[in-house]
Amino acid sequence: MQPVGLGGTADITVHERLPDDSLEEVIPPSGGNWGGTAIDQAYIEFLNSVFTKKVIKKLKSDELEDYTTLCHEFEVKKRSITSDLTTDIVITLPYTLVEFTVKHCKSVQSAISKSSYTNSVSFSTPQKLIVNPEVFRNLFKPTIDALIGHLDKLFKDPNLFDLRHIIMVGGFSECELVQTAMRKAFPNKKTIIPDEAGLAVLRGAVLFGHQPKKISKRILKKTYGIETLPEWDPDLHPKNKREYIDGSYRCKDVFHKFAVKGEKVEDGHSCAQIFQALKTYKKTIECTVYISDDTNPMYVTDPSCQRLGNLIIPIPYLRYGETFDIEETMIFGGTELLFRAKNLKTGEICENQFELF
Repeated sequence: MQPVGLGGTADITVHERLPDDSLEEVIPPSGGNWGGTAIDQAYIEFLNSVFTKKVIKKLKSDELEDYTTLCHEFEVKKRSITSDLTTDIVITLPYTLVEFTVKHCKSVQSAISKSSYTNSVSFSTPQKLIVNPEVFRNLFKPTIDALIGHLDKLFKDPNLFDLRHIIMVGGFSECELVQTAMRKAFPNKKTIIPDEAGLAVLRGAVLFGHQPKKISKRILKKTYGIETLPEWDPDLHPKNKREYIDGSYRCKDVFHKFAVKGEKVEDGHSCAQIFQALKTYKKTIECTVYISDDTNPMYVTDPSCQRLGNLIIPIPYLRYGETFDIEETMIFGGTELLFRAKNLKTGEICENQFELF
């Protein structure tokens, strides 16, 4: 089954229900700006075209309450528009918008006549904007087409050959135009829209809070690792990464992978590695976690990498020439990552928890 979350944006996941009723991710989550926010932006661009950007900008800066009312008017209309509606859409305009338009464009009708909507939009006094339903539907079309295009590409994945159900949730799922487009584009799949789809995401979050083990396996969207300092190899490492540490040349900023983007991990999955501590003349050692959009990042300074967080480990007293090792462990649990560092000399453990991307 494929849940499609359509609120301000589109968030798409694919899960397989296992015999024990738990869920397993089939492909990595994906999404984009294909929800209500994009439609709202299309509406603002429509208003800019009809009344000019200058007027809409002035309305927003001088009369924010009226601007918000104008946006809310659209919120109501976009839930009622349908594929077969033939009657015009009537938008009630704030008086201040009419006033500003008259001041800058002589009249509302004059502003309309200079726009690209001169044959499909009209003004009725005192405060009614009459919009052809096809024009109104066209505000939705680019966003819906982009969503359908993304899903169509996803469905070509060999792992989804037997996908039969699409579950739509989120406020934008209540729009009939989206529902019709989905059923028309994918007639061989059953599209399910629960009652009060806008509240389904909230309800799901509450249920997940009570049953965090319900999703037993997830696919990592990022590569996870730490910064390491291996011995310098002139045939492998660039010169600007060379650093003299504890009597030998080391390569700084090397990304050591613990888990790779696209890897499927079970709840509680852990991976560990033992490293010899360097720069032991300091009082503490910083162990830093990095994530990357690449499957094989070389250095933590690569453009695809970003710092997730760190641990500060106290360095115990060491005699001259003495070394000690640190065991670093990542534990993937649900929506969180536990990073643990254990001083193998003293047994001391430090931990930190991060959001799992």
